[in-house]
Amino acid sequence: AELLDDTDSTGAVIHRYFFAHRLQVQLSKRLTLGLWETTILAGRDRNFDSRYRNPVTLLLLANEYGLGDDGNIMLGLDLDWQVGRRTKIQAQLAIDDIAYDDRSTPDRNPDRWALTLAANGALGRHAGWRALYTQASSLAFRTLDPFENFTDAGTGLGRNFADNDQLSLTVSFPATPTWLLTPELTVLRQGEGRLTDPYPTGTARGDTPQIFIGVVEKTFRAALGVSGRQGPLAVSANLGLHHIRDAGNVDGRTKTEVEGHIQFTVGVSRRGVLR
Repeated sequence: AELLDDTDSTGAVIHRYFFAHRLQVQLSKRLTLGLWETTILAGRDRNFDSRYRNPVTLLLLANEYGLGDDGNIMLGLDLDWQVGRRTKIQAQLAIDDIAYDDRSTPDRNPDRWALTLAANGALGRHAGWRALYTQASSLAFRTLDPFENFTDAGTGLGRNFADNDQLSLTVSFPATPTWLLTPELTVLRQGEGRLTDPYPTGTARGDTPQIFIGVVEKTFRAALGVSGRQGPLAVSANLGLHHIRDAGNVDGRTKTEVEGHIQFTVGVSRRGVLR
């Protein structure tokens, strides 16, 4: 995919491209694995080189042992496992960079990663549950060349936040045959790292923690979701109470707020014979 162009300090136009491919293997009826890799390519006179259009190109091997440092590469692994009849486990791990050389140098690169672990299943005859934990390291999706960050116009590709983790628990059960209630409890921790921040250099890079830069904002959320359909009208709504400690990454600042959203969708159809 072609991303939005950017400009460097001299005003030159930087062309940016996003490339990804994925191999999925169904090992059994219950277990599926996926391997994937992505890269961000950027440069003044950069084109989407033909070698990246090849679906069997191995980006890691090409960059590490062939073309040299030619883009910001991320590797990933997905897992989808149906455990018995009532429980499913899903996991994803993304590796942006792992420092495999001397980790004791003062200007070493902190490891960069993101991961998600989720599980869901039946709760009795009519209800269901879901648990999710997700985490992104402090410098995930960023690199020394800001044009090779996993962003487009300052917005993250996939995730829009790093330097955080989140634990969520939800239960879903029917209130009527056509309406579903979903209470939720969530704890979110957010460090001071942001996708648009410049990548640290020198000893500041080595001093950067693997996760949670500076003051950590903590959000405790209790929410209730409602979804359902009445005739042609479908409704999805969510209302949550947030208690935030060290709000805005300011030590000692506390606030409580309410956040909600509602979506209406109207579906209209007409049937007949096309002559």
